[in-house]
Amino acid sequence: MKVFVIHNPAAGQRDIVAEIGQMVEYLAGHGCAIAGVEQTHGHGDATTYARRAVVLGCDAVLAAGGDGTLSQVVDGLAGSETALGVLPAGTGNVMARQLGLPVPGSLWPPYSLVTCAQLLLEGRVRRVDVGRVDLAGGRLAHHFLCWVGVGFDAQVNVAVNEELERKHRLGMLAFVVAAGLTLRDYAGTSAIVRADGRRVSRRLIMLVANNIQLYGAFMKMAPYAILDDGLLDIYCFRGRGAARTVLHGLRLLLNQHLLDPEVDMYRARRLEIKTARPLPVHVDGEPIGYTPVVVEVEPRSLNLMVPHGAPPTLFSDAGELEEPATPWQRMLRLAKIPKA
Repeated sequence: MKVFVIHNPAAGQRDIVAEIGQMVEYLAGHGCAIAGVEQTHGHGDATTYARRAVVLGCDAVLAAGGDGTLSQVVDGLAGSETALGVLPAGTGNVMARQLGLPVPGSLWPPYSLVTCAQLLLEGRVRRVDVGRVDLAGGRLAHHFLCWVGVGFDAQVNVAVNEELERKHRLGMLAFVVAAGLTLRDYAGTSAIVRADGRRVSRRLIMLVANNIQLYGAFMKMAPYAILDDGLLDIYCFRGRGAARTVLHGLRLLLNQHLLDPEVDMYRARRLEIKTARPLPVHVDGEPIGYTPVVVEVEPRSLNLMVPHGAPPTLFSDAGELEEPATPWQRMLRLAKIPKA
């Protein structure tokens, strides 16, 4: 297997340079040809390196960073045969959590990137959907693997990215702080949403189009989302003011949002959003601009390395996948740290 490694040293709260070196040694010792190891220095570098990997004919790109880094890599890989391998090294690591990979923390082995590489090599490659976002007047499309968000959560991500030092210091707590500060001035906005041609007019607090089931580190916003069905699961949170926004957040935390009459749910291939005033937009936690926006699915346009422990319900042929390991089996498996 020919492998290209991309890592973002600015992601997360720990220095991963040593782990990257150990993981590269592990890969080389297990039959992988290393085509390149590149460190990102700014926005867009991950996309450039991913495109280079495609030109070099690499079988896989292993990307170490957060979900925003992954979305930039997807920009370079979408439509190619080069597979994406997720290496959690960011703050939230939602895609890694969704796939059942170990994430940084005190409960995991000290060399989690090596462990993740082992799990990815032992797994299988699946062809999955990605989303594409086009902003009005924008020349470049932005891809996402997890979700695109409009409104409140995008404004929170704007606030977090404006205070990167606080993000590095507080980790996930930085999002809680930013959410509290954003609530003070957030009222919601009149919006027109078209989902596969169906037009609705709403007072919009937040809209999230999901490609996966998880949202944030542990909330399951879209429990029926499937990665390879050619559809996005769209949740439109309606209302106005801080009180309604807090209520939506609490119901989402308690997985009660599906019963909320103020939450509209759609499944669609194409989504158009126009708002009375510009609202921020993010893809996988990275702010990219403001409404109006068009979101579309690119069906099965990405090869994704999937560990055996990934939830079978993520895929349309769930019956063919291996059932997730029990917590005890998973603990035993992760305890076997491969040596570089």
